[in-house]
Amino acid sequence: MSEYMGLIKGKYEAKEEGFMPGGATLHSMTTPHGPDADCFNKASTDVLQPVKIAVGTMAFMFETSLSMAITEWANKNRVDEKYYECWQPLKKNFDPNWKPASSK
Repeated sequence: MSEYMGLIKGKYEAKEEGFMPGGATLHSMTTPHGPDADCFNKASTDVLQPVKIAVGTMAFMFETSLSMAITEWANKNRVDEKYYECWQPLKKNFDPNWKPASSK
């Protein structure tokens, strides 16, 4: 799926730093994406309970199975060259030997 997401107002909890109102992202098919490392770590360690998120925020997302592309102008003038860096601190958590604890 290709995904185009824009932020109208507020803060986007999956990438609070650097994603300002009026900004948008385009992730084409097979491009990895998701919450930044800070968001992942916070969500992975918080107490599991109901929590309000995105209060005062308005965003939109379009998904399609078709390929989307940006204009030549946008590709030359409005690209965040360091966008990928927010995922660099993510640690590998997959353990192929993990098995669930047996329930008694």
